[in-house]
Amino acid sequence: MNYWQQLIFVGSITLPVFSLVFIGIWLKWRKKIDDAFTAKASYIVFNLALPVLMFAAIVRTDISHIARFELVFFAMIAAFLSFLILWLGARYFSLRADELGVFVQAGFRSNLGILGLAFCVTAFGEPGLAVGAVLLAVVTPLYNILSIYALTHAVSERAELNWPYLLKDILSNPLIVAILCALPLAYWQWQPPVIVMRGIDYLAAMTLPLALICIGGSLSFSALKARQALSWMAVLIKLVVLPVAVGGSAYAFGFRGVELGCLILMFASPTAAASFVMVRSIGGNHQMAANIIALTTLISLFTLSIAIYLLKVFALI
Repeated sequence: MNYWQQLIFVGSITLPVFSLVFIGIWLKWRKKIDDAFTAKASYIVFNLALPVLMFAAIVRTDISHIARFELVFFAMIAAFLSFLILWLGARYFSLRADELGVFVQAGFRSNLGILGLAFCVTAFGEPGLAVGAVLLAVVTPLYNILSIYALTHAVSERAELNWPYLLKDILSNPLIVAILCALPLAYWQWQPPVIVMRGIDYLAAMTLPLALICIGGSLSFSALKARQALSWMAVLIKLVVLPVAVGGSAYAFGFRGVELGCLILMFASPTAAASFVMVRSIGGNHQMAANIIALTTLISLFTLSIAIYLLKVFALI
């Protein structure tokens, strides 16, 4: 594959995803959509369409090929270690209380459910969707627990996690419910009737386009000058340091092909938009959170393109 073919391959993965993000930005700029639309559409995505997409992906897949213990264990350890290193480093440099948790969360928490999953699907099709669904299922609850810990303990050392509430929140999450329902069906290789699956497919098909437009429509550029140095440090860690560390470790541990590609794409995705809501609810520096989300989303167009290009050049995917 020559240079131009490799560039076309990279563009075929990144451009369809980011074109929808930019459409969302343009629609908001033209005042065709507003925050109310984005909030309602996002609710539909996260509570209905995305769970249905996860369910459909898993029930069609041989679970023994995607739910490898090594993959699940590696993803969880990578997420935890990235949090731990960032937390200890941020505490060492004595960041302000309202910025400590924001910085840590921004540096390790990826947008797995939308952008990470979209890249896995675009790059690898159905196998990428299946592997991405498993990674999403095991890492998202861990992200939530670690993020709450970072944000609450940054404000108060005496803060304690409400474990019953966290467990209830995780088990009632529509994504987790859909995945738990799909796993037994995938294990026994049983699918719902064709007419049911066809309706599921119609609903699932709207998930990523609508979600990506919502990502664009939800980006805020009004605070891009707030705490620039710290924000850029978080961007560097999230888009460069973390993907290189996770990708290099995954390669060293023997992951290849779809698994290696999905691990890198998931961890190289920009900071999760949900982190802004969590920061604002707990009383952190939400302007800084919005700043980092906007920067990582836009810059990841280039960093993810470079990552995919290098993976292709070295025949790792």
